[in-house]
Amino acid sequence: MTQAKNIKLLFNLYILDVIVIAAMIVAALVLQFALTEIPCPLCLLQRLGILGIAVGFLMNLRFGIRPSHYALSLLSAIFAGYVALRQITLHIMPGDKGYGEALFGLHLYTWVFLASVAMVLYITVLLFLDDQFKQSVLHQSKKFKILIATTFSIIVLVMVVNIVTTFLECGLQQCPDNPVVYKYLENDLA
Repeated sequence: MTQAKNIKLLFNLYILDVIVIAAMIVAALVLQFALTEIPCPLCLLQRLGILGIAVGFLMNLRFGIRPSHYALSLLSAIFAGYVALRQITLHIMPGDKGYGEALFGLHLYTWVFLASVAMVLYITVLLFLDDQFKQSVLHQSKKFKILIATTFSIIVLVMVVNIVTTFLECGLQQCPDNPVVYKYLENDLA
């Protein structure tokens, strides 16, 4: 494969990565509203870390492939994994049912931990591909630019929804440890 084809393949992977990350956050939002599972502060921090991974990939799409963009994604994955591991250890005692409902037998924070470990390994493998740093900008067709813009829009929308729901839950104060109601909704969902 030529270097340009390799870069295009990487750009397609970044778009796929961002869409998968957006789907993860949307799934958490669906659980939040459909099952009235109000996220705890650690859950919100995990979402922040996951969105940080997406931002690193989006920066590669917009500004060209750079190690600093990978570093942002890598640090975000480590952060999300650390926060998820912290939450796992809070609920590790026998008889503790954990926070929220389990999804396919595991709680969301356990899934976040597994996804974070996978992302750390994935990004590390991507960093071994040295040729990508020689030609990190790709001449993009109009269709591809529209696809990138759509991907950006999806993540921005997901971020805005998370900011709004976090404000409704916590306001401008510290979030409650075990939230059961939205602070700023007249008819609470819980």
